Amino acid sequence: MKDEQEAVGLKKQLGTMQILLYGVGTMLGAGIYVLVGKVAGYSGTLAPLSFLLAGVLAGMTAYSYSLLTPRFPKSGGEIVYVNKAFNSKQLASLVGWGVIFTGFISAAAILKGFVGYLDVFVEIPDAWVIIVSMTLLSLLAIWGIGESLNVIGLVTLIEVGGLIFVIFVAGIDMEKFTAQFSQMFLKAPGYDVFAVFQGAFLAFYAFVGFEDLANVAEEAKNPKKSMPIAIMGSLFIALFLYIAVAVVAVVSLPLNELSTTNAPMADIVASKGQQYAYSISLISLVAVLNGVLAQLIMGSRVLYGMAGQNSAPKLFHIVHKKYRTPILDTLTIAFGIVVLAIFVPIVQLAN
Repeated sequence: MKDEQEAVGLKKQLGTMQILLYGVGTMLGAGIYVLVGKVAGYSGTLAPLSFLLAGVLAGMTAYSYSLLTPRFPKSGGEIVYVNKAFNSKQLASLVGWGVIFTGFISAAAILKGFVGYLDVFVEIPDAWVIIVSMTLLSLLAIWGIGESLNVIGLVTLIEVGGLIFVIFVAGIDMEKFTAQFSQMFLKAPGYDVFAVFQGAFLAFYAFVGFEDLANVAEEAKNPKKSMPIAIMGSLFIALFLYIAVAVVAVVSLPLNELSTTNAPMADIVASKGQQYAYSISLISLVAVLNGVLAQLIMGSRVLYGMAGQNSAPKLFHIVHKKYRTPILDTLTIAFGIVVLAIFVPIVQLAN
């Protein structure tokens, strides 16, 4: 049975739109729905500038990925890139484990954000929420990559709709926006360049979705065509939405409230009606879990790719014959996410 499973590889079935929405969903779930308030805590009204700076920096790396991924369409792409560049399996292995650990941290931070939004509806012990939600996501990831990305794509469309909903419901007082423009993009009293870079450092975490895309390249139907479009396209879409919502957040909420809230999107629209707050909180719940699922898939594919290059135990390079997914890898990553989400605060995770 084991030999039969080892002969089965990952299935090439992903199209450009599936991969693009996967990237957008990863970034939106990680960023705006959780971190916009935390970024404002560092850079104040200059939060939109912090997101812009983070997007530009991320774009440089994303462009490199868009060139490398079509040339080396493999799970655990970062390991392949490093090994090809430096001819060092040890360095490639170190990078691979670093990417996996980053996935642990990213997913755990997003999962903590999910707990914050769930509190709007019902109070359940954090540990129970984390364990149950992670179990359900693991089952979906095991079911199949096509099914998982279809779910992610659908939820991503809901996420984007939710952000547009926030922008239009909150509205922007153009007179106030014009008056505060320089404080959002140039300079603000009490905040210097260091504060902007602190915010950008935290905001950069919200753009790591393009790295996730590189790790599903092996399952793309046509990676040479799909990967560059999906990587750069998802980054630009996320950057536009991040800046737009950050502007709305800074204009709509007092800074002390924005920097301390655990559910920024709900708070932005709450002044327009409590029914709006509940609606956006419901969307946020689904959006945040979308990001966790994306990180779970990414981490399992990196571990699978590392095992294929002898940088991890071979038992992690086994694909289930029916589902065509690496089950042990998925469960291992899920366990690490649960441990971090239960025991480490969200800002520490993001930092």
